[in-house]
Amino acid sequence: MPRDATTTRNRIIDAAEQVFAEQGVGESNLRDIHRLAGQANKSALHYHFGTRDRLLDAVMERHHAHVDPLRAALVERLRAAPAPPDIPAVLDALVAPLAAQLGTPSGRNRIRIVDRMRHDRGLSAATLIPEDAAPELPWLFDRLNDHLAHLPQSVREFRVLSWSAMSTGALADWARHSSGTTAPLGFTTDELVANLVVIGTALFTAPAPATPAPSHDRQRA
Repeated sequence: MPRDATTTRNRIIDAAEQVFAEQGVGESNLRDIHRLAGQANKSALHYHFGTRDRLLDAVMERHHAHVDPLRAALVERLRAAPAPPDIPAVLDALVAPLAAQLGTPSGRNRIRIVDRMRHDRGLSAATLIPEDAAPELPWLFDRLNDHLAHLPQSVREFRVLSWSAMSTGALADWARHSSGTTAPLGFTTDELVANLVVIGTALFTAPAPATPAPSHDRQRA
């Protein structure tokens, strides 16, 4: 690709990253993206990416390029250990690579986009792991589910989805309200990750709730 075309493409990705973070993906104003990218040609986005979804893919490819190597290094250490990873180790490998992105404006924008996508598309067992996810992500969720085998399927899925939503939301809140050095409550990045891991460990090790009595039995009581 010619240098000018690569430069233009990167400027559009930079602009889209900011606009998607602030406005959401579906609600984003493409004119704002062109303006931030310094593009007087209103068809530049379509020329380089075709669609809004393709532009989003390009933004998220950057996200994966930063997150995946960090997670791969953590998973490599877990696989090399003599015993299977415990719940805290699995949760740390899931959330720490995301939290590492809080150190730059670009990384904070991408975390906000991930959270907006969760709100817009909903979070389910089928969407928790994207189709283009690196193999380390499903491996970690498989290890987590190994520890949750004693729980009913519905309880297991509810807890995994709840912790994932909470963690993503907490990281996005930091991304919106911090400069990347400390969290709004004064946490460092490591402290934020540690709290999310501790909360998740408590959630996943709690017993399954007792089956409630039918509503008509409660009314009689």
